[in-house]
Amino acid sequence: METLMLLTYTALCWTIFKVFKIPVNKWTLTTAVLGGVVLIGHVLMGMAYYHPASRQARIFYVATQIVPNVKGKVIEVPVRPNEPLKKGDVLFKIDPTPYRARVEELEAQLAFAKKRLADMERLRRRAGGSRFDVEEYRKRVASLEAQLAEARFNLESCVVRAPADGFVTHVRVRPGQMAVPFPFQPMMTFINASTATLVAGFAPEPSSNIDPGDEAEVVFPAYPGMTFQGRVRRVLPAVAEGELKPSQDMVSFARQLPQGLIPVIIDLDKNLSQIGLPMGVDADVAVYGVKEGYWGHTAIVRRILLRMITWSHFLRFH
Repeated sequence: METLMLLTYTALCWTIFKVFKIPVNKWTLTTAVLGGVVLIGHVLMGMAYYHPASRQARIFYVATQIVPNVKGKVIEVPVRPNEPLKKGDVLFKIDPTPYRARVEELEAQLAFAKKRLADMERLRRRAGGSRFDVEEYRKRVASLEAQLAEARFNLESCVVRAPADGFVTHVRVRPGQMAVPFPFQPMMTFINASTATLVAGFAPEPSSNIDPGDEAEVVFPAYPGMTFQGRVRRVLPAVAEGELKPSQDMVSFARQLPQGLIPVIIDLDKNLSQIGLPMGVDADVAVYGVKEGYWGHTAIVRRILLRMITWSHFLRFH
């Protein structure tokens, strides 16, 4: 951006020298250079502080690793990659034969245990049967009911469903493969569509001039020449570079730590799903923090520079 402003000022000085026929000597050149340094530096400092911009912005999303609850052979994969899914739609199915057999076995055992319990209770009332035997069968019935509930859960888990609205990307599961409930080897990666969020990282210096509700503008390389309007939703109160994890090491400043950027969540006026951008793409963001007073007028410079950036996206060749 500084280069663009410098080129613009240079063109303006050249025009003034030509139109007014100002002689070129060390005095006029020195005046033009010093004037440019003061003018451009003044505008840049005010613009950077009161109307900050970030080239470190990205659409983030939450991915859910699909891990089955049971082990078995995959028999059906009706899901298609990158097609919209609703919560509860079937992702894939596991052979339910052993789990159905287990449910039927426990149902039979439970039915027999309930019958025996009824017989023992009847016998105790009529002939003074053992109370211990009654308690033992009650315990047996309760145990079988718990085992049956677990077996039914495992049977239902043979059908793996979408946890929310979204889509599955890179479907590599095929019928005949073995599904294993191992957390470090998920079967699929499910993208939660409702979690797409535009987050921009700003330097700490101008962060005091960024407040929720401030006007924002966003440009995407995928849409050259277009500027999207938005608002600041929230300035996150934590920076990743300051995170401390459980460790035996003490805090040390001997290592050179990166400065870290302040995460700011931006809400676009247009829904992200309507724009048609892939989740994870980067963007450029400008926030206009001061609307009144002298520095409020420098916002026009930031707007021009942001539009120059989006038009420069046309100048990319492969």
